[in-house]
Amino acid sequence: MVGRRQLLKTVAAAGVGAGLLGGAGWMVAKRSANLYEVRHERTLMQTSVAVNCLADDVDAARAAMAQAYARMADTVAVLSRFDPRSAVSRLNRDGVLRNPPRALREVLGHALQFAQLSGGAFDPTVLPVLDYVESLPEPVVLSARDRAGIARRHALVDYRAVELGASAVRLRRPGMAITLDGIAKGYVVDQGIAALKAAGIEYGLIDAGGDLQAFSGADPARHWNVGIVDPRNVDRVAEVVQLRNAALSTSGNYRVFFSTDRRLFHILNPRSGYSPQAYSSVTVMAHQSVVADGMSTGGFSLPRPEFGELMARQGHQWLVFSRDGSQRWRSRELPLIAGRAEVA
Repeated sequence: MVGRRQLLKTVAAAGVGAGLLGGAGWMVAKRSANLYEVRHERTLMQTSVAVNCLADDVDAARAAMAQAYARMADTVAVLSRFDPRSAVSRLNRDGVLRNPPRALREVLGHALQFAQLSGGAFDPTVLPVLDYVESLPEPVVLSARDRAGIARRHALVDYRAVELGASAVRLRRPGMAITLDGIAKGYVVDQGIAALKAAGIEYGLIDAGGDLQAFSGADPARHWNVGIVDPRNVDRVAEVVQLRNAALSTSGNYRVFFSTDRRLFHILNPRSGYSPQAYSSVTVMAHQSVVADGMSTGGFSLPRPEFGELMARQGHQWLVFSRDGSQRWRSRELPLIAGRAEVA
């Protein structure tokens, strides 16, 4: 249930400009007489995170972006399962964490809510299975011994055995462990967006390896166009949606996989212990990145009618590609401006 997402060609719909300046990961482009696009990119969460701002004061934009990166880095330090000092790692080692930091409480709360809403298609306790699959020699063939190993660890997967109390988090079964990879990146983006807004930025976008959020102030003419890749050819944009004061997240099976046939990849269905096979790409548009991230991850393990019904109940928009990438379906209200996805 770990996400590695990638969207391509994010374009600010603010007019064509000139006057490109760069250096040390920064890009500044003049868009009009008093408007600049300022962009910076650095690595967080093992992926490239780009922050874009449209502003009339380049120095103020740079300062706001530095604040956004600092806030995102602080959040990653709490939620990463790869950092042995993080709150998540300490919980997994000890089975209990007293006085958990706010970021962990909030993200785990979202994760448990999504697990309930999706009937377990999203489940943060899938880590024992994921760790085992990631430890297998690649390319993975899945021998009888491997499948037995998955089955033993799958017995530990149950979000209902996580106790999120007022003063502590507990994992009720020995050997349980959680991963927030399928939702934490979205929460990190939410924190970066909050920092930009608090610094007075009116128009901004953060792209964390495909978990995007954009805001465009009160001007309805300003928006961001986001291209979603074709899973069959990741160098090609298949669909383009308009993003304005919203978050967008895409989960795909085409970036990280363990078997040569790509049937075993980085997203696992918590209800089976194996990778889901219905889709090659799932995109969700929501009001928060933490929601879009979790829903796109969990949606991979839901049949299309069930997924569509869940999204409709929550008021989210969506786009999915079939397993072979030849068919595309979407919700009716998805702001699609280019592409051929049919309404389902």
